[in-house]
Amino acid sequence: MVTGFFDEYRQPKISILIQGHQGERRIEAVIDTGFDGSVCLPIPLAIQLGLELCGAQVIELADGSQSDELVFTGTVTFDDEIRTVEIALTESDDALIGTELLRAHKLEIGFLTQTIRLEDERGHHENSGENR
Repeated sequence: MVTGFFDEYRQPKISILIQGHQGERRIEAVIDTGFDGSVCLPIPLAIQLGLELCGAQVIELADGSQSDELVFTGTVTFDDEIRTVEIALTESDDALIGTELLRAHKLEIGFLTQTIRLEDERGHHENSGENR
């Protein structure tokens, strides 16, 4: 089970470890259920970590507009599981965790009680290092 926290702006966050070719960093990322990818990182952090470019994709933003975006790969450690994931980049200062990373988990957010719990619904962990 993973527990999260609320930041000073009342955003629900959890901590994950991101690794690239030039280093690793533990980050606090906003849980974004409207983002269907795995992770979205600020550009300066992605450069610092040395993430590997793997291609491009068209993304649709909340306002319905579309944009061509570069996609990178990196390794994420989340809930004691190591995975290689596609990582989108953002000009924002906030890192995001999307539903692709959360898909095997039950998410409970108590806004009144300021509690966040993520529970693995598979009941086990497989440290395969690959996407599921």
